Amino acid sequence: MIVPVVSVEGDPFPAGGEAQWLTRPDGAMLRVMTWGAHCAKAPCRGTVVLAGGRTEFIEKYFEVVDLLLQRGFAVATFDWRGQGLSSRMLDDPRKGHIDDFKTFDDDFAAFLSEIVQSRMPKPYVALGHSMGGNLMFRAAHDHGKDFAGVVLSAPMLGIHLGSPVMEAVTRTLVRVLCALGLKDRYAPGSGPAAADEEPFDENVVTSDPERYARQQRVIAKAPSIGLGGPTIGWVAASFSAIEEMSAAAYLSRITVPVLAFEAGADRLVQNEAVRRLVSALAHGRCISIPGSQHEILMEQEEFRFAFWDAFDRFVETLLSSTDRPVVSDF
Repeated sequence: MIVPVVSVEGDPFPAGGEAQWLTRPDGAMLRVMTWGAHCAKAPCRGTVVLAGGRTEFIEKYFEVVDLLLQRGFAVATFDWRGQGLSSRMLDDPRKGHIDDFKTFDDDFAAFLSEIVQSRMPKPYVALGHSMGGNLMFRAAHDHGKDFAGVVLSAPMLGIHLGSPVMEAVTRTLVRVLCALGLKDRYAPGSGPAAADEEPFDENVVTSDPERYARQQRVIAKAPSIGLGGPTIGWVAASFSAIEEMSAAAYLSRITVPVLAFEAGADRLVQNEAVRRLVSALAHGRCISIPGSQHEILMEQEEFRFAFWDAFDRFVETLLSSTDRPVVSDF
């Protein structure tokens, strides 16, 4: 079966990549793309396992893939179940839904085993953004021995709801609505419009108009790749996942080096939660990028430079050490 790839002006498909389907036991199909060692523009240093956030799709990261290839890395990535061009969860394809984050965990375990470990060069470094950062944090717990290090961009380790009172109210409301059998409904305040379909002036994820416009061109060309707001069930599942990950016993089992970036002007992720969880890790460090909105990797150059500068120093420390490095060393 042909695997579709959407390419638009200013966002070409990085040369040498391969696309395929990964079929799960329940019939769900995950769209996968890989760029092997032969694609790296320098002697290959290993593989970056790239995980996008909620609503995102592989094409949004073509520029990031190219920057990783320039740094000598092979790259493996995929569309999470329920978004991009992977199988959607509900009849309404614009609903961002998941039953439980453990479903994401199982999909990632299959991707790691069947795609990454079967064909991609070691060592492996995970790079996850937002929801993908949450899930790579979970991967650090479940598969830490498989990774040299984990990098998180504005990881969803807490949801920005304005105040503890509003968070408590939201949690209660979500529980009640799920109990009433409404988990498949859009969460209050959300709907079918894809986030990248709103005008630039109304977006809360980037201050870079060209990168935002590039994302809009992809959805305009392939509307089926767009994803709307989350369902009540997705919100409930995300709260449950964050609660599980916040437990001291859970955090104590993450021993792989973790470097997390918080976006100083983030209006989606709770930065205090990111700092709290990452500081509790055996080898965790959090870096703030003042002024950056949520999508650091899709931001203006000054913010992206701060990210890539720290990323480069972190991976250099990881790959030059025969022992597990201490992240404060870079």
